[in-house]
Amino acid sequence: MCQLFFKLSFEWIRKVMKRKILRLADSLRISILTRMLSLRIWPEGQRGGLGEYCPCKRSKGSPAAWPTEARASPPSKEASMKNKWIIVGVAGVGVLLGAAGTAARSYNPIKWIKKDPSPTASEQLAANTEEEKKLSLQMQAVLPPRTSLKEACAGFKKLDDCVAALHVSHNLDIKFNCLKWDVTGGKPAGDVKSCEAPWRDKAMDLSRAIRVLKPDANSRTEAKSAEKRAREDIKDAS
Repeated sequence: MCQLFFKLSFEWIRKVMKRKILRLADSLRISILTRMLSLRIWPEGQRGGLGEYCPCKRSKGSPAAWPTEARASPPSKEASMKNKWIIVGVAGVGVLLGAAGTAARSYNPIKWIKKDPSPTASEQLAANTEEEKKLSLQMQAVLPPRTSLKEACAGFKKLDDCVAALHVSHNLDIKFNCLKWDVTGGKPAGDVKSCEAPWRDKAMDLSRAIRVLKPDANSRTEAKSAEKRAREDIKDAS
């Protein structure tokens, strides 16, 4: 529904901008034609510097009856404003179309804005070794056997997701590799023989992964509790 709304909004904006640009272009074209037709053209006489004809012929000893040269009149303020609006309109449409293309032709304006990618769980741990040591000590009780925190969090997009998954695995007695596979969408290293791959290898949120692996558990409550605990653990280690 949201995507349809943004799609319709984009199409409406594009049509409105197109109509405005065409209207401004027509107005400017009419203005130019009017200016060209308003030039004084005389059938007889002398040609001026701008191609105009003078009906009066110069007699000997008399000054020119019509100036042979004239200065080009500057464009009117209205024409200048129209030119500026046309340029602004074309630039605006170009920006919108370019942004839409870079966002994989998405009609969601939020996706048009480029954002710096957030650091992954592994990058967060590598960036702060002191935090990694403290958090590793805190998570010793919930980490799988012979697995470090860095190994467990490899593949997670955010450190919070990794820590929350570790708590869920420990609290509900769910094999961590199976839970990790469902949450990240990527097959983890280690023993996954008893795990079932997520549908189309697509990542799912923690609540849905709990519902798949532990149907009798209150998935929403367990997920919220684990996520809250994860934020507290990371805050304490910082």
